[in-house]
Amino acid sequence: MRHNKRNIVKKSFALLFLIAISISFIAAAENNDETPIALVKKIVKNVTHRVNQDSDWELAKTGMPLNSGEQVKTGFRSLALVLFTDGSGLLRVRENSILNILGKQSDKNLNKNTVIEKGFVGFEINKQEAEEFKFTTPTAVAAIRGTEGFIEVGDKNLSTIACSEGKIEVESLIGIKSKIFVEGGYFAVQQPNGYFKIKQLTGKMLDKLKQTKKSSLEKIKIETKEGTIEVEYYSDEE
Repeated sequence: MRHNKRNIVKKSFALLFLIAISISFIAAAENNDETPIALVKKIVKNVTHRVNQDSDWELAKTGMPLNSGEQVKTGFRSLALVLFTDGSGLLRVRENSILNILGKQSDKNLNKNTVIEKGFVGFEINKQEAEEFKFTTPTAVAAIRGTEGFIEVGDKNLSTIACSEGKIEVESLIGIKSKIFVEGGYFAVQQPNGYFKIKQLTGKMLDKLKQTKKSSLEKIKIETKEGTIEVEYYSDEE
């Protein structure tokens, strides 16, 4: 019974949140002809954004709409959840990451491209029909139709693409500019010559996938002989 009451309370808060977001969209639409592509659903610690490359970084706010060309940046031990307004997917922007949200209207479809300059981004993308949904890094482009996984930009801007469900088409932008497919249960690691090595997901990679589902930074106080210690940790989403 207590568990059911807790779920009801959570659903009520979620409904209120969605209503608040809807109001913010209406207000944004009244003040701006451009329809937001995404919104910042949740923020943990230090998250900033800017309108374009020439503007200054400012603190991001929960529920803030994002138009095409706007950027989001996370600091140390920080996180941003970015939700696309058309319901096509959710991004989990982990610490020390920078991404640019781009969108282009084509007939009735909104083609989206998330440019990851650096860092680690987990994603859950719903099945796309006629629309394009891409992730672009400095060294690769990944086309998504409907899948879950993550993309990481590492040393020398080389890309790692992991897929837990579905299929991802990946094209290298450097060296050997070939196309590959990464299916569920596998990941691709880019080499300096541009070539991608496809490997089965290891325990370490599965742990990284699990980390993309962690969103809340919690604090716990532990009493010791030396005094009270405050420990921060990420708790799993429910």
